[in-house]
Amino acid sequence: MHHSFSNHTEMRPKVGFATLGCRTNQNDTAEMQTLLEQEGFEIVSPEERADVYVINTCTVTARSDHHSRLAAKKSLSINENALVVFTGCYAQLNPEEASRLKGLDIVLGNANKLEVARVIRERMEADQPLKSPGSAQVYMDNIQARRRFRTIPVTRFQGRTKAFVKVQTGCEEKCSFCTVVRARGRSLSDSRENILNNIRQTLAAGFKEITLTGINLGTWGMDFTPRETFSSLVRDVLRQAGDYRVRLSSINPMEIDDALIAMMRDDPRLCPHLHIPLQSGNDEILRRMRRNYDSRQYREVVERAASRIPNLGLGADIIVGFPGETQEQFENTRRMVEDLPFAYLHVFSYSPRKGTEAYDHADDVPKSAKKERHRILTDLAQEKCLAFRRGLLNTTATVLVEYHRDPSTRLLRGYTEHYLPVQLEGEDTLGNHLVQVKLKEVDDQRVYGCRLS
Repeated sequence: MHHSFSNHTEMRPKVGFATLGCRTNQNDTAEMQTLLEQEGFEIVSPEERADVYVINTCTVTARSDHHSRLAAKKSLSINENALVVFTGCYAQLNPEEASRLKGLDIVLGNANKLEVARVIRERMEADQPLKSPGSAQVYMDNIQARRRFRTIPVTRFQGRTKAFVKVQTGCEEKCSFCTVVRARGRSLSDSRENILNNIRQTLAAGFKEITLTGINLGTWGMDFTPRETFSSLVRDVLRQAGDYRVRLSSINPMEIDDALIAMMRDDPRLCPHLHIPLQSGNDEILRRMRRNYDSRQYREVVERAASRIPNLGLGADIIVGFPGETQEQFENTRRMVEDLPFAYLHVFSYSPRKGTEAYDHADDVPKSAKKERHRILTDLAQEKCLAFRRGLLNTTATVLVEYHRDPSTRLLRGYTEHYLPVQLEGEDTLGNHLVQVKLKEVDDQRVYGCRLS
């Protein structure tokens, strides 16, 4: 069986992308798509028949690994002769395992993503037959080596109204459950000048919302001499001209300073939305997770932010069933979630990840206990979510209307500044517009609004 690329002189080869995991991955996908377009490839939906499929993988949980493998399989079921590229964190951490997956042609490391066009071209020109499993070509530079921050201005986020601008990558923390440090390397910041240039290009391309992303976002600027603060970067981002808003992706509690909170309170262009990973509300567990805060510090940051920023859309990540977590320690987490004004939660059951420090601890919380703790927090999160929505009833919010309607209601949809999904009546021409909406109806499934003319 051969990859049939020989007569692509007249035709533009089609590339479909499947992206798993975090917003940094979404940014990486957009960068690769921009590069491939510049090199004469046509980007298509991953559901379409394409000549090349790029799977941008995630490895944060065992399920992410499973979904990453599934995406490769699905691509080959659409076109069994396609060239398949595996990149992202699963590819980075398990290149040998990945290269043995059936039908894969290229395994591309996280530090090599910007070489995607050259690598695909080389393979297409070689026009080799599909190889037997185990012989995918691996392109992998040392992610731990000191390296320059490399990013390119992105003008394409497939069918999206939101753009992601990566300002930082890598992480210096040593959380005992985390594989990302190994997958993304040391903390590295892009220059202020480069970021502002990327943002100006993104705004010029017509995007109305920019999400600043990073693997450890709030540590931007800490690797500079002299050090610079993340909040000073946000201040400069908000100084750009135009009709747009800025959102922050996940940020750790110890990186949220008063200047950032003040901007979120005073500047309507900075979305009042903070996603602050908690992981556990128990100090002993936090210490064993090697988080760099205790429950008192977390609570203090959140209370300070929530008391100053009206209607703050507050989210968090929590892991239940970490090795050694007792019922009493879980209760500390549950109480903390009850006390704090969360609008939503992402709850995960602990799963051992090879190569992490926690992998060496016995995975000793029974599955049934994990399941029960997961259910308790998920139920509690739903109550908090409904309370948050009810609190916004009859208020006015700004919704960035998406290009695609809700498939079941056929209404327009989009997110408010607080990261609340809203549906509303209106014309398709409202796509990619920031519109003022009165929130009229809420339940735990949906929020309905009507447009204020």
